[in-house]
Amino acid sequence: MRKIAIAAVAFSLCLAGIAGAQAPERFFDLPKFTSPPTLDGDRNTVPGEWANALEFDCSPDQILRDGAEFGWRDIEQQASEVSVNQLNQNGEIEDSAVARTNADFSSFIWQAWDDDALYYITEVRDNIRDTSGGGDAHAWWERDSMSLYLDLNNEDHPGGDPTGEYVNLNVLNFMAVPYGADPNSICLITTVQNKRVNVHDSDALEGFEYGFRDAGDEFGGEADYVIEGMLSWDAFHRTGNLLETPTAGSEMGFTWLAVDPDGEDAYGGQIQCVAWAGGNQSEFANWVMVNDPAGPAAGTAVEVDSWARVKSTFQNN
Repeated sequence: MRKIAIAAVAFSLCLAGIAGAQAPERFFDLPKFTSPPTLDGDRNTVPGEWANALEFDCSPDQILRDGAEFGWRDIEQQASEVSVNQLNQNGEIEDSAVARTNADFSSFIWQAWDDDALYYITEVRDNIRDTSGGGDAHAWWERDSMSLYLDLNNEDHPGGDPTGEYVNLNVLNFMAVPYGADPNSICLITTVQNKRVNVHDSDALEGFEYGFRDAGDEFGGEADYVIEGMLSWDAFHRTGNLLETPTAGSEMGFTWLAVDPDGEDAYGGQIQCVAWAGGNQSEFANWVMVNDPAGPAAGTAVEVDSWARVKSTFQNN
């Protein structure tokens, strides 16, 4: 979980109506799993299952810390140079003392990789879980969910929302519902001829999977949940513009966008963590794939798997 470099960039820009200096370039080592996790929404199914994975705090409090460390684009809007709090307040059901604070939404995200896939798990504190949205069933941005924005080939170009031109932008959105419970629980946004295209076809999405767990008040909220996802490299080769399967030393641009509506009929707010998702892809943070081990100690996963198979044998007899 070592931060490799932070290099300030001097020139200025105007992004989404908020002026400020371009975000600092940041690199993070992404450890490699010794054993892939079980996609069940439990970070401790196997002891040490996510040990030593890269960890981020994605919360309003972290955005305040980001602003103190990296500076502000707009301090009143809680827009730091590397993150932004865009949560809303639903005045009908949400107290002003809660809205836009950690009690409204906060999360921790762990990430790692192996030769087959990219993995993450996020534990979310939420006061209201809203997966209803408005009239468009495909509108993932209207539903509690986690989005991972990726520049798979790390091309470091200036395209994005300000220009409407995209180069190899890929987004995976997993909704806060059990996997498969909603036909749109997974959405891939990929790039075709420099335009964003939403993909919901089940055949195209094969290889993108997640586990979901309703966590009640486990993390201090009232509607907490966990999403534990796997994004296979084969699936990205097939549908997501990935040119080469990552190996140790490969770099990949990324950022996180947590969607948090609270009973609104349409878009209800979000947080952009670690880097800005809605702007230039050149502002993404960067993973560096490394061989530093993540996951359970040697032998642990095998022992637990063996015991699980023994129990299954007895249950099926």
